[in-house]
Amino acid sequence: MSDNFAKEKAQVVQRLLKHEGRVMLCLDATCQGVEVPRRFASDPGLMLVINVNMPQTIEIGPVAIESELRFGGIPHYCIIPYNALWSAFNPDSGHGVLWQEFIPPIIRHQHGPYPTGPLKPLPDDDAWPLPDAAPEPVKAGVPAFKVIEGNSDIPPPDNNPGRSRPKLRIVK
Repeated sequence: MSDNFAKEKAQVVQRLLKHEGRVMLCLDATCQGVEVPRRFASDPGLMLVINVNMPQTIEIGPVAIESELRFGGIPHYCIIPYNALWSAFNPDSGHGVLWQEFIPPIIRHQHGPYPTGPLKPLPDDDAWPLPDAAPEPVKAGVPAFKVIEGNSDIPPPDNNPGRSRPKLRIVK
């Protein structure tokens, strides 16, 4: 994937989080480097929601989005490389981007060329907040996401054994 696509995808996610507080990520979980719970790993149309009110940090890096997400109340550290991301949008406002060239063929076949429906283009930064939009309340202070600057030529991590992951323990 080109450096421009990675930067564009990161910027779209950042802008939606900053201005609207919530983003639906549509991704192909079968792509190399994607880390999600095993039961979702074969889903080319996986949809995950992230928002600034989540208590954990959302890292928007040069090659992937990383965060600990909950699936049925169970936390799982997720890695979403930009090459797997084919749409990012706010389901409430409809603002977002669909990257046609990244839509998996099976999704395109099942849903046509616009599987997420018609999306509204993102407004300029100075046009937000939109007069007809009721933004989700954001906690006071710094948003719970951070941008990681770096070299996007670095490939996504492949189950890096040195990475510390959240651990579960049973307390009796």
